[in-house]
Amino acid sequence: MKTRPDDPGLADVHIIRSNRKSFSLEVKVGGQLVVRAPKHATDNDVRAILTQKADWIDHTRGKLNRKFPNYQHKTFTPGEKFWYLGQQYPLKLTTQQRPLLELDGAFHLARGAQQRAQEVFIEWYREETRRISADLIQQYSQSHKFNLNRVRITSAKTRWGSCSGKGNLNFTYRLSMAPLSVMEYVVVHELVHLKIRNHGLTFWNAVASIMPDYQKHRDWLNRYGTVLSLDF
Repeated sequence: MKTRPDDPGLADVHIIRSNRKSFSLEVKVGGQLVVRAPKHATDNDVRAILTQKADWIDHTRGKLNRKFPNYQHKTFTPGEKFWYLGQQYPLKLTTQQRPLLELDGAFHLARGAQQRAQEVFIEWYREETRRISADLIQQYSQSHKFNLNRVRITSAKTRWGSCSGKGNLNFTYRLSMAPLSVMEYVVVHELVHLKIRNHGLTFWNAVASIMPDYQKHRDWLNRYGTVLSLDF
């Protein structure tokens, strides 16, 4: 549940209240602060957390500003570039088009859909991530005997993938922005979690037995993952 605080002092803070038990803070590239809070947390509770974490917030904003000095929000205007499988492609507007968005050397977006371009892009990435991850899951499930329940494509901002105790795998729609080899690593990572729930040595040895060069793909995500976003 997204809420807007009544307190003007929190006007620039994006507060998301839900059935969680604790607070979580996220500083986005560009400096926006997102606070995920328990449903019944008051604005005073939020303000107290911000005071407590003020040094961390300032440090994180400074680090992101140094790392991404030329950050700009997406405007979905012609010429702006968008990621797909580790490459960037410019956006072009077309007069009439079905589907509303397609990739052919450039992203072609129907001009009439420009006002809801972010929504159209998210759905496009969602379907691409679904399609590619399904192919990878089938490949590795057959060759390494993984058994899973179902797969969901989510809107997660901070996780590339996750594995539930019920054998469900989740991948963020943003995953198809990454190179195919990086997508493959994330899929393997979550498939191994079906058998090994922790991140101990046994887990990483199992990942390495399937993908010996996994570390370079993991490093790529750590280095470039922040820019794989429709906000950048």
